[in-house]
Amino acid sequence: MSAKTKLGKDTRMAMLSQFLGFMLDAYDMALVLIMAPILVKVFSSPHGSQAWQYITIVFTYSITMAARPVGSAIFGHYADKLGRRSLLVFTIGGVGLISVLSGLMPTQAMCGVWAYVIFCVLRFFMGCFFGGEYAIGHTFAIEHSPSGRRGLVGGFIQSGFPLGFVFASIFFAFISHTVGSQAMLRYGWRLAFMSGVMPVLLAIYIRRSLHESPEFKKAKARGDIEKAPFFSMFKPPALWDFLQVFFFMTGLFLTDYSVYGFLPNILTLGGRGFDTTTYSLIYGFALFMAFLGYIFYGWISDFWGRRLLTMNYCVFLVLFGIPSYYVLYHAAITRNVELAVVGAIMAAMLKLAWGVVPAYLSERFPTKRRAVGVGFGYSSGALLGAWFSVYVWWAHKIPAIAAIEKQDMWLSPAVILTIGAAMTFASMYFSPETKTIELSSVGVATELA
Repeated sequence: MSAKTKLGKDTRMAMLSQFLGFMLDAYDMALVLIMAPILVKVFSSPHGSQAWQYITIVFTYSITMAARPVGSAIFGHYADKLGRRSLLVFTIGGVGLISVLSGLMPTQAMCGVWAYVIFCVLRFFMGCFFGGEYAIGHTFAIEHSPSGRRGLVGGFIQSGFPLGFVFASIFFAFISHTVGSQAMLRYGWRLAFMSGVMPVLLAIYIRRSLHESPEFKKAKARGDIEKAPFFSMFKPPALWDFLQVFFFMTGLFLTDYSVYGFLPNILTLGGRGFDTTTYSLIYGFALFMAFLGYIFYGWISDFWGRRLLTMNYCVFLVLFGIPSYYVLYHAAITRNVELAVVGAIMAAMLKLAWGVVPAYLSERFPTKRRAVGVGFGYSSGALLGAWFSVYVWWAHKIPAIAAIEKQDMWLSPAVILTIGAAMTFASMYFSPETKTIELSSVGVATELA
């Protein structure tokens, strides 16, 4: 096996470290969406329509996503100045702390609207730590990877996200079945939030044994360290690369969270669809299929290239998106489990492009600002994309769409997904192919010109 494809010990440990960290990221985020029907009763005001109450909880998910750029900018900035390894322990520790605090929160019955406000604040700080996790951890893992396997490594660590959703779905199904619906409202949701603490301790143990990124050490030896990595992204010609990445990620966020955020609502239909345990298992199955798909997509991008593969995939999304949502909706309204499984596989196929993201973003930024570029470039997509719940609500209010879906929001998220796919296609049209580039040479020719 050549040096360009061999996965050494440091690479495998870096992969495991970030796979686990990203899985914890998703586990927490998934709990908010999966428990949304419960959290509505715990934190939301009893006034307002059922659809609006659901939106208020999904909105807290959007807050977490919108906070990611803040954490990416701060933690990524210092990772490019001081190194990747030490900050990885700090960011995962912050995730553990917020998990504990989330499980200790007061409810709406205890302190009224302040319960929702506190929940929003905690979701913001969790988003900051998650932004740092992505900025440092994904960069760290890709910089440890052989050049011929960056897509595969990136697909593996990115697959931690859907697997985190799977584990969240399984745990929620288990605990809701064990304690019952009334106990879930009283204390079960607290146990769910705090269940992520133990994996945090494992992640800290692994990260303390890691070695610093070889790419960062080479840049430091050359004296190629910038004083202000974050601000340097906004100076031409680096600005044009960042803007292309920004539109790429915005499109992906619109497509992805139109799936993540609205599958629970489509599958349950406010009590007219599947019961809590059944829908969480179907949801978990969809995400498990996405877990496998991320790895496959990353692996195949090492052969076909990041650009052409993703542009063709976006065409597939435009053609396949609305039919996928209709299958899920029809399965829920008829409570047809077999059809729901088919719909879950179809939904997983709407998410595969994320498998290329870690490698592709790392190949778009030079080492001296790679952590902040990867992290803020990734998270900046949430500045517009994270408010998908608002966009879906807007689409739901369009008369032609409302006439088709009525009170059940299944077509409106499919419309937003289609818009996101078109944005991603357009952004990749203006991107170079990056799969063969050496990380140490990224940006060199452009900045010397």
